[in-house]
Amino acid sequence: MSHGSRGVELGTRLAGIRAILMAHWEAGRTLPSAVVGSEREVLVREFLSQVFPTPYRFGTGAVVDGFGASSGQVDIVVEFPFLPSFPAPGTPDRLYLVESVALVIEVKSDIAKQWDQVRKTTAGVKLLKRVWHGHEAIGPSGAKEAVASSLSRTPVLAVGYRGPSDENDICRRLAETPGTDRPDGVLVIDSCAYSGCELNPSSVAARGAAGLLSFANDVAWLARNVQWAAPDTSTYLERL
Repeated sequence: MSHGSRGVELGTRLAGIRAILMAHWEAGRTLPSAVVGSEREVLVREFLSQVFPTPYRFGTGAVVDGFGASSGQVDIVVEFPFLPSFPAPGTPDRLYLVESVALVIEVKSDIAKQWDQVRKTTAGVKLLKRVWHGHEAIGPSGAKEAVASSLSRTPVLAVGYRGPSDENDICRRLAETPGTDRPDGVLVIDSCAYSGCELNPSSVAARGAAGLLSFANDVAWLARNVQWAAPDTSTYLERL
């Protein structure tokens, strides 16, 4: 099989995934708003859980830090395997300690019309402080780097079923948004336009199959960039 035919095969598969996601969303558009919101979250979680291998875990709920701050409800949490998370009886919602959250994904029906909601959620997540005694990360060159004790934030990606059809339009919107409430990347499923994530040195802005692949690559990079960490949970214990 030639390199060209393999590229066509990957593009066709990604286009098929995009079509399935849009078909599910279109089918649920006439449902009550609360149901539609839940369905959007489930669809993206199922997409991610089907695309990514077993070590990745995706959930929904709220994130807290050891200083008393909370994100409020967020659509999707991608976990590091560093700390436990705590379920709520009878619901899929979990309470996450921020030190074990690799990234948050906010899901909207129309990213342009609901941009203020994206900004509000992003601002809440960015306020949270991850405290690690130390960790090991992948540096810009791809080599592992040991990092001493650190205070960091959790990345946020936003996904809209509809929105700008050009990745450059998304990039401009991000550039016009203050850093305190600006997500780190945005994907529009309808066009598969993706802005790219500045946290990942190899991330690219693209559309179509390339945009969907770039988004998936960034989710994977953010989830595996930290290879190991020793969370500092003393601040949680002090508040109990």
